[in-house]
Amino acid sequence: MAPATTASSLPARSWYETFRHLMPFRIREILMVSSAYDAFALEEDGPLTDQLFTRYSELHLSDAPRILHVPTARAAMDLLIERRFDLVITVAHLEDGDAATLSRQIKERYPALPVVLLIFDEVELQRFPDGRPKTIDRIFLWTGDAQIMIAVIKHIEDARNVAHDTRVAGVQVILVVEDQIRAYSTFLGLLYPELTTHAQSLISDGVNDLHRVRRMRARPKILLATDFEEGMALYRRFRGHMLALITDIRYPRNGVEEAEGGLQLAEMIREASPELPIMFQSSERSAAKRVAALNASLANKKSPRFPLQVREFLRTVLGFGDFVFRLRDGSEIARAGSIYEMEKLLGEVPADSIVHHSVRNDFSVWLKARSMFDLANRIRPKTLEDFDGVEEARQYLIRVLQEARNNEQAGVITDMSAAPSGSENRFVRVGKGSLGGKARSLAFINSLIERHRLRDFPEDLEIRIPKTIVVGTHEFDRFIDQCRITDAMRQGDDRRITQKLLEGTFRTKFLDQLFSAFLALKGPLSVRSSSLLEDSRVAAFAGVYATYLLPNNHRDVAVRFSELRRAIKGVYASTFSREARSYIASTPHGIEEKMGVVIQQVVGQRFGDRFYPQLSGVAQSYNYYPFGSQKAEDGVAVIALGLGHMVMTGGRALRFSPGAPAVLPQFPSARAYVEFAQKQFYAVNLAEPEVDVLEGPAVSLALQELSVAEQDGTFALAGSVYSAEDDAIRDNLKLRGPRIVTFHNILKWNALPLAEALAALLKLARDAMASEIEIEFALDIADWGRPLAPGARRRIPRLYVLQLRPMATMELGGPRVDLDELPPERILCRTSRALGHGFLGVIRDVVYVKPDDFRSGVSRRAAQEVGAINQKLQADGRPYMLAGPGRWGTQDPTLGIPVQWSQIAGAKVMVETPLGQRHVDPSQGTHFFHNLTSHRIGYLTVSPAMQGFLDRKWLDSLPARTESELVRHVAFDEPIEVHMDGMRSRAVVLKPKARDGFD
Repeated sequence: MAPATTASSLPARSWYETFRHLMPFRIREILMVSSAYDAFALEEDGPLTDQLFTRYSELHLSDAPRILHVPTARAAMDLLIERRFDLVITVAHLEDGDAATLSRQIKERYPALPVVLLIFDEVELQRFPDGRPKTIDRIFLWTGDAQIMIAVIKHIEDARNVAHDTRVAGVQVILVVEDQIRAYSTFLGLLYPELTTHAQSLISDGVNDLHRVRRMRARPKILLATDFEEGMALYRRFRGHMLALITDIRYPRNGVEEAEGGLQLAEMIREASPELPIMFQSSERSAAKRVAALNASLANKKSPRFPLQVREFLRTVLGFGDFVFRLRDGSEIARAGSIYEMEKLLGEVPADSIVHHSVRNDFSVWLKARSMFDLANRIRPKTLEDFDGVEEARQYLIRVLQEARNNEQAGVITDMSAAPSGSENRFVRVGKGSLGGKARSLAFINSLIERHRLRDFPEDLEIRIPKTIVVGTHEFDRFIDQCRITDAMRQGDDRRITQKLLEGTFRTKFLDQLFSAFLALKGPLSVRSSSLLEDSRVAAFAGVYATYLLPNNHRDVAVRFSELRRAIKGVYASTFSREARSYIASTPHGIEEKMGVVIQQVVGQRFGDRFYPQLSGVAQSYNYYPFGSQKAEDGVAVIALGLGHMVMTGGRALRFSPGAPAVLPQFPSARAYVEFAQKQFYAVNLAEPEVDVLEGPAVSLALQELSVAEQDGTFALAGSVYSAEDDAIRDNLKLRGPRIVTFHNILKWNALPLAEALAALLKLARDAMASEIEIEFALDIADWGRPLAPGARRRIPRLYVLQLRPMATMELGGPRVDLDELPPERILCRTSRALGHGFLGVIRDVVYVKPDDFRSGVSRRAAQEVGAINQKLQADGRPYMLAGPGRWGTQDPTLGIPVQWSQIAGAKVMVETPLGQRHVDPSQGTHFFHNLTSHRIGYLTVSPAMQGFLDRKWLDSLPARTESELVRHVAFDEPIEVHMDGMRSRAVVLKPKARDGFD
């Protein structure tokens, strides 16, 4: 094939006239097909159309795309008949079908219309039997950052325009070769903004808006290939315009995954283009020598420094950013940020610097990166031998730059610009960037409450969100860069990292904006994490990052604001904590998180040195363990007196279904209330106005006895009395006897319509998100039940929604079997209370806690021993089954084993066995439980009352790999088989087929 036409052979005309013809295909109208929540998630900064307009305006670009959203495939097809669209974006699951069916219908009628599938997890592709549907042009993974929409749009535009723009103006091409959807989505989402930033730096070279618009059109085009053959074909087609190759090392060749596919491609390209910049993005260190032999760069895509490595490659190797004048020893002597500065400095720098950059072709590389292709091609063929000395070469460079600048400005009026200003809203964001998952979901539920007029429904219970400030993720990026956190420090001690960040400083402009917003928040504050992936469909990250509670009651406002700044830094530090590193290592995400921060008023009232709500909890739209008259689709709620920390950490709480609130199966007898009901509650400690962030997030929590709540007058709605005389529960606090938390006044006597309000919220959010959901909430009953002063008006109680997140689906994949047909003699574990659906056949290790009951100190020791075994099995790459009595992950050591996520991160199946003679409900509703489901960890609850069992006798008969007084680990040559039927909440674990091959 003949090489493509080069810029030097193009007709002689100004770049200004040439660039006006670039990018003939522009995406102006986009049809998005998704649920209401999926659309909102992409529109966290306001309507997506407005976001794109803002982004285009910032870049001095015109014709920002408009996006029209429809919720169903039928509505999409009807609209395509009525009007023209340039791009269709759809999610995998639609209310009336799926993306494969919709894309097929679109391509049958409009074959040239590009269709992009946006997924939230690769598991969604299991919906399609053949993987990627052939009628989908490209699949992108969305991980919480709306910037991916820019990547989607620009990717489609580049693919359509590249042939025209290279032919007409010699526009440059960056070839990216990567087959993993997650990897290229993340990388393009990183690369396009970097090119955008580079394009913004060129604005100073344009002398008016029209010049700037046309210069932006000449930015390098990015082409994506997903295998060896496609990458080679694109290189050969655009070889004459190739700016760089960025490639993975492992991807398909001839339809089969090739471990060295990227190296083979780069070696062939290097032979044909010896000077082409090449960067490998891979975590395979074994290839480092071959990469070095190719004179290429290597960026570890699983390293926290990956974005910095990519940015460095673009700026130094490709000439993006400033031109850095150096001497031959590499020392820097000056920087040029524009053509004018380059022209000026060329007359000043030493001759040694001119020689250094000339032999490396640095001048032409930098000019080409700034879209000055004709000028770069005039300079590139020249060598120092073409001139009578270095000074003549210097004057030549100055002359051609001066001519180019003069020609550009001839007949053009130069203008100036002013910085835009913004406005404030009740839901306030400070700083740029994404809101993060937690804040985005909170904004979404707020919009639903307002749109559907739930604020005053039902009449005697208002529904609200707390007053909220959100710090965007860009401030996190700036702060971490300013603190200069090294790789070693990122992997270090949690306390050391926190101390380092506490010493950092924020920008003055940011602090001014934050202080103005902060003054509107009264009373105690909750400073919470809101990372990009948090509360997403991809991963929960529930309870992984820090939340700090601030009393916010110091007399000096400067001290209160200082406390807020320190808490934000503490949340930032939790991004690098051991727990967070362990969690993210167990997900497919290789790039470090970006952190936003949510600042909320704490719900509740002050009682002396305590501040707390009368009730808080969590509600899920689907009940995995319905009982009696309960229905799974009615959902389930878990509530407690005081702060929700009791519920989220797996402490003693009360569970009910909003559809049948009076049915409480966890308390089968009056005596059961006395033994297992809530005994204490959490409040914010107001006695200490200043919080030591280094002591951890729980530093301002105060654990109180129920008698304190009764003194405060907050026990009336929650409490009852146990009558030992007749073994009964009495709802009369004037009686003597043990106080117990029953919430009878709410659930049984309907003093407040909590169940009705939760049912309405769950249905509304589930329908809008097109998936099962979970909400956190708190109830402030204000002056309910109290006598009022003369002339005072009673305030209506308020239900505050604190958080919304989608519930993870538990599809494990693999063959399905009839659980009733499995051989009884091979059954290791059976239960009719299970979460998960599918088959696991890779587990060869079982770790189990030996005692059936224990004291709290023993359970904490068991957690540490499990963590030690988990660490070794994870290092060896051996997933395992974990079993033990009570509730895994509880923070109450009398209810089970208080493990943290990092101590069980390698488990693929977890089994909760009976805790002696005590009845302990499963972990439904806790942060720990949500992380289990989002990681698709099989979750089995063994209860003899439900015909469940674990064959401990058989496990005890096997030789142990490791064993202590509390924990035992056995290993097999052949895997155990885990069969799960999520439709009927059943599961069976089979012993290995070979009984005599234990390793």
